Amino acid sequence: MKVALPQLELHKIDNQFQNIPHAHDDQYQITVPVKGTCYFNYENRDMTLGAGDGLVLNPSDRHYFHTSDDASLIVIRVNHGSGGAGITDPAARQHLEPGAMLSYFQRWAGQMLTVEPADRLAVEETQAMALHDLQQILRGGGTEGKPAKAAADRNVLRVLDYIHARYAEQLDIDTLSAIALQSRYHFIRSFKLATGMTPYQYVLHLRVEEAKAQLRRGSSTVTEISYSMGFSSPSQFYRTFMKFTGVTPEYYRGQS
Repeated sequence: MKVALPQLELHKIDNQFQNIPHAHDDQYQITVPVKGTCYFNYENRDMTLGAGDGLVLNPSDRHYFHTSDDASLIVIRVNHGSGGAGITDPAARQHLEPGAMLSYFQRWAGQMLTVEPADRLAVEETQAMALHDLQQILRGGGTEGKPAKAAADRNVLRVLDYIHARYAEQLDIDTLSAIALQSRYHFIRSFKLATGMTPYQYVLHLRVEEAKAQLRRGSSTVTEISYSMGFSSPSQFYRTFMKFTGVTPEYYRGQS
């Protein structure tokens, strides 16, 4: 199984597997058996990884491995310089609780599979949250300092003004977090605390509300509305509209 976003790849390998010596020039790799045994060669050193024995490799570290018949293995690859990954000078070997790692993997994979690839904000938001989780795991659960609430609230208001003026455009998490003067993760968290939604959910909410107004006016086609609201395709607009309203755009127009 493989699920990938631009800065993050998730792999799950079950049962017997073997690869050949290789390296990932621009990626960190975290390898964690959650069941069975992984026989690993790292820079010509043999080691045996049991369940929960996490191994963190730097970019360009040469390696290969094979697994036992009953093994289940999680491999995470993070692009060098992705920002927020928190894998600078990693400990080469860490104990990572197998059940927790499997739970994280399933949550990340589920979110990544449902994200709209053409929507930059959706991709970056999903990626930022997963990378923060990974950072915390590798730090042993440590947390970053929290921004002062009053300052965070003022900065979120500035972001809201920016979003309301541009919600039909392609937004990105770096611009929004810079306006909020926060890291990507802290910005997403502060925004959700203030609005009850993540930035991407809030943008979709504004788009759907404006689409409803346009449908009530009856002057534009559904396709025209979908593109004017910044959706990548009419099918994305349909899925989003039904998720927020429970009905299709045509049905909503007919009942208005």
